[in-house]
Amino acid sequence: MLPDTSKPCVLIQVSPHPGFERKLREVQAGMEEEGIPWLEGQSIEPDAVALAYQGACASRLGVGIGIGAEGLCIHHNKLPAGQPLFVLKVAGTPLEWRRFGYNAARLVKGIPFKIQAAETEIPQVMDYNTLYSLVFAIVNKVLQETVQGHGEVKAWSITL
Repeated sequence: MLPDTSKPCVLIQVSPHPGFERKLREVQAGMEEEGIPWLEGQSIEPDAVALAYQGACASRLGVGIGIGAEGLCIHHNKLPAGQPLFVLKVAGTPLEWRRFGYNAARLVKGIPFKIQAAETEIPQVMDYNTLYSLVFAIVNKVLQETVQGHGEVKAWSITL
């Protein structure tokens, strides 16, 4: 069933299934962070692409998101029904679900999409000794360059 879409919003069409609430919450959080309103509708249609297209056609903003058991989809009403903008054909992760919210909102705003690599690349955490050695070397180098730049003969060295 489609909700009342008299106000401009992205329509999120959901096929209820176990765990859909978590997906919906993350998608909504991504939309909220981008400042775009949404409405939720539920359908017995299991296909995320079909759900997203239904939402896009009913939305005054022309953008719909489909959340099915097997994936997520972002669609625009000016695209052919079978050619969505973004499709996730697996259950996915909370980070991916939120990115779908971001990107649906960014489609409305006409700004660049968030890509997966920028969000999923997590820097490797160094162990304490490696980090300490790196910071120690940098500080030592800066102190030596500072002393040399001021014409002083004395060289600095930190030892612990």
